Amino acid sequence: MSLSAAGYGNVVGSNERLGIGFIGCGGRAQAHIDLIQRFARNGQPVTPLAVCDVWDGLEDEYDVEFGGKVTRRRYAQGLRPSAAKCGLDSADRTRATKDYRRVLALKDIDVVCIATPDHWHGKMAIDAMQAGKDVFVESPLTRTAEESAVVVDTWKQTGRVLTVGVQSMADPVWIAAWDYLRSGKIGHIAYAQTGAFRNDLRGQWRYYRLASEMTPRSVDWDQFLGHRFELAGRPIGPNPKEQPFDRAAFAQWRCLAPFSGGPITDMLSHNITHLLAALGVRKPRRVTAGGGLFLELDGRTVPDTASIIADFEEGCQLFATASTITGYPMEEVIRGRLGAIKFVKGGFQVFRDDPNRGAMFSPRLEKPVEPSEFVAALPPKNDTEALWENFLECVRSRRQSTFCPPDLGAASVNVTSQAEPFFSVNASRSKPDQILGWSAGDTGSIVREPAYQKLGGPWVNGKDPA
Repeated sequence: MSLSAAGYGNVVGSNERLGIGFIGCGGRAQAHIDLIQRFARNGQPVTPLAVCDVWDGLEDEYDVEFGGKVTRRRYAQGLRPSAAKCGLDSADRTRATKDYRRVLALKDIDVVCIATPDHWHGKMAIDAMQAGKDVFVESPLTRTAEESAVVVDTWKQTGRVLTVGVQSMADPVWIAAWDYLRSGKIGHIAYAQTGAFRNDLRGQWRYYRLASEMTPRSVDWDQFLGHRFELAGRPIGPNPKEQPFDRAAFAQWRCLAPFSGGPITDMLSHNITHLLAALGVRKPRRVTAGGGLFLELDGRTVPDTASIIADFEEGCQLFATASTITGYPMEEVIRGRLGAIKFVKGGFQVFRDDPNRGAMFSPRLEKPVEPSEFVAALPPKNDTEALWENFLECVRSRRQSTFCPPDLGAASVNVTSQAEPFFSVNASRSKPDQILGWSAGDTGSIVREPAYQKLGGPWVNGKDPA
């Protein structure tokens, strides 16, 4: 991919140390920090030089009781613990700050890692690229398709390197599938299917801990909400009247629509991204969807079950479905006129089909269909590590075609954001009704909240609801 003039003027030498700034210091960011520190210990020229988070943070140990077991866990998240982990002085407001713009102003920061709530991804990525930084941003690329379009435009204009943290894109199987499909070996591609499923009695994402130390004094709530910042002509988040301070809204933001699409953006966007890479399509002509809040009636405003159908101009369809109330998986398959491929561990299987037979497979197979071919593509041992290695190599070579560039990330957002208006999350109309003649009480129709959920709830007039 060609570089802009600005890109040519900023080629990083192969031995020059890259300064890394971390924006958002929650659980996912800790994995990134640990990885960069391991790279540095192994002699790679990278070093963490700044951290940013809206919460002062907490470092302690606590017990988790779940599934009849008690597990002792260590907790270290937020600004101060992350600064300490990186060897930074938490009193230095230029290196350990609640305002991400201070990180972008540092001349020795070459790369920023954005691991904030979803609604901040686009604004921070754009500001970072315009400040001359390269960007590793967690998935999804943005909250809306309009925001993604601005990110892609900025990426093209600045010549910066940006990769989206879709872990599965580190697996070479998707490019191997693309090579296989474009050779015409299974004919015209008609249909692809994928799914993402989880099942947790506590309610999905409620396992993110609430702590009494999360207060309006320790959290910059205005900065978290983002209502004072605009992107694509609108505020990126709600104002404090629309969303008062709430520990649950802060720590479990994936349950609330202003900050996340729930299972669609946190789970299914990964699957959609890698299937779009395999299919070689980017622009859906039409998207429809269905789903709602059917069981996890715990105050969330995102669906617990949702399905998307996207039709593409190229003449194929993508079906993607997700649920947080069942764990049974769905086969990941791409179907063509002359056969189908099914993704399995270590590669994909090929199943030949013959349209000359005018027949179909029985929906109740007497025995599994045997594949006619297996194409191997071994995944990396650590997909996040592989993403970072690819990204840093691209930063040094000034190659914008990372494992997951923003135009691919934007295509996934385009599908999911068009689907969201179809989901109903009105709990008053979504009682978990059972099948006709049900006689088993509330078996399998409950959510058991963790004890720390009592710390949740909106603060009114500065009063702690707990």
